[in-house]
Amino acid sequence: MKRREFFEKSGCGLLGLMMAEFGFASGQKEGAQAPKKKMSREDMVKKMLMEKMGKTEEEADTMIIEMKEKLPMVKDMCICKTCPTFVAEETEVGFCHPLVGKSKIITEEKGCDCPKCPVYQKMSLKNGYYCTRKSEMEQEMAKKG
Repeated sequence: MKRREFFEKSGCGLLGLMMAEFGFASGQKEGAQAPKKKMSREDMVKKMLMEKMGKTEEEADTMIIEMKEKLPMVKDMCICKTCPTFVAEETEVGFCHPLVGKSKIITEEKGCDCPKCPVYQKMSLKNGYYCTRKSEMEQEMAKKG
């Protein structure tokens, strides 16, 4: 049923009919899809844990809680700001952490100090250039396909 027919049959009145005619009834033109709501970083990580790592929702929630607890330690120990790739406009650090992920600002790779970072060593990380290539978890998932 088209919007016009709906408004005519539902008795929403002349204003509703006019809104439907001009494509304002649902906030979008007919045939257009609603814009996708941007997924939060936490939701994206949870989805990855469940779909790519086979975790249950409860397991994923527990892992995210643990990640949140470790995040302050990661940011405190992080040496991102001393790296040649880091740019002054960036305010975030700890890109290796799943709840941070890659930078929205840093795009050019000028050298990677990740292997020198205490976080890298403490967490036994394997990759690098997290600021431009995504978190450790995301890079590892990409390797597995």
